[in-house]
Amino acid sequence: MRSGFFTAVFLTFYLALPAQNVQPSEAFPFSITLFRTDSTTLPSAQVLKKGKPTVLAFWLTTCLPCHIELGSYAKNYEAWKKEADFNLFAISIDFQERFAKVQEMTREKKWPFPVYWDAHRAFKNILPGGLNGLPQVFLFDKEGKLVWQHKRYASGDEAELFAQIKALK
Repeated sequence: MRSGFFTAVFLTFYLALPAQNVQPSEAFPFSITLFRTDSTTLPSAQVLKKGKPTVLAFWLTTCLPCHIELGSYAKNYEAWKKEADFNLFAISIDFQERFAKVQEMTREKKWPFPVYWDAHRAFKNILPGGLNGLPQVFLFDKEGKLVWQHKRYASGDEAELFAQIKALK
């Protein structure tokens, strides 16, 4: 019984830790077709560029924590950009029948960072963890190496993300 308790405690803390220095199965900037909210497409390599830290924030229209997280980024975005040179992209992984909602929310929220839709959910197949548990954020350094990731959202997590971005100077 005692070893089962310690195993449960270990797994609880281990699984809660963000993965560090885990590399995706395909190299940044990937080869994924992204949709803009105007329904036009572009390759991820045209958007995701090496040279500065890049944040990929994955979300769903049905995920309230995702909306709160992206709202916290929007609130801080202008101040963050004055302190650090980085890119931030919000990428929806909604199913096709929800794309109109992605478009609607993007118009309503007026987020100050680009929003894209991964129609084929391709990032799910190449990023560590398979985007299981949203929201999920991945931070790549200026060379395109995955250096930090975080799953789910709690108030204050945005400060940790920004601290990680600033540490990449």
